Amino acid sequence: MTRSITKLLAGGAAAAALALTGCSAGMNSQTADQVAAVPGFSLTVPGPNGGNVALRDAVLAYAGPTGYAQGATAPLQLRIFNDTEQPITLDKFESNDAASVKLASAADLKPSPSPAAESPSPAASKSPNAAGSASPGAATSPAPATSPSPAAAPPAKLTIPPAGYLELTPGSGQFLALTGLKKPVVNGEGVHLKLTFSNGLVLETLPGTVVPIAPPLSPQPRLPVSAPPTRPGTEGEGH
Repeated sequence: MTRSITKLLAGGAAAAALALTGCSAGMNSQTADQVAAVPGFSLTVPGPNGGNVALRDAVLAYAGPTGYAQGATAPLQLRIFNDTEQPITLDKFESNDAASVKLASAADLKPSPSPAAESPSPAASKSPNAAGSASPGAATSPAPATSPSPAAAPPAKLTIPPAGYLELTPGSGQFLALTGLKKPVVNGEGVHLKLTFSNGLVLETLPGTVVPIAPPLSPQPRLPVSAPPTRPGTEGEGH
């Protein structure tokens, strides 16, 4: 009897262990359908020679309760990870929802000051000479030669080393900005984005997905609660 009970307990323990193994390693595991609690757009594509390149947490900067108006500039914040054995360069960035996408800096976020009104130059007073004629021997000084303006520096290459990453956020000093939005973008909506790299990889929002607007960093003030309108003729009615 004791031997039978021992075999029964051992068999039950083995069955429980198999059941737990099936739950953790099967196709319908609890972690298979989990989604990261990050509001941004993320995408991973395999590299041509192994490894992968990943876009993480791409969002438009929060612009207030009304979002972005048509024609506005929308700063992007995103991170790109290079999990390959070769350095890669971000060669091209574009969006179907904007006139262009440019590499911007913190200076682009500052509002440009309005040009000061040009003050009229005072009229030069003419000092007449005693004889009423031009003073002899007055030599005219030649105008200084204008030095050529230096050529504009080529844009910096956005190169990501192997096992490295690139941060493009307003806080990092350089970021991508969508200029000339083709339509208003309100909270809850987003934009198309396409990034092309030197190794031929393309990171692009999939059909039905967008780069969304980031949530506000602090809770927004609630709208004032207004009293419900009263119907005509119901004032002063008792219950």
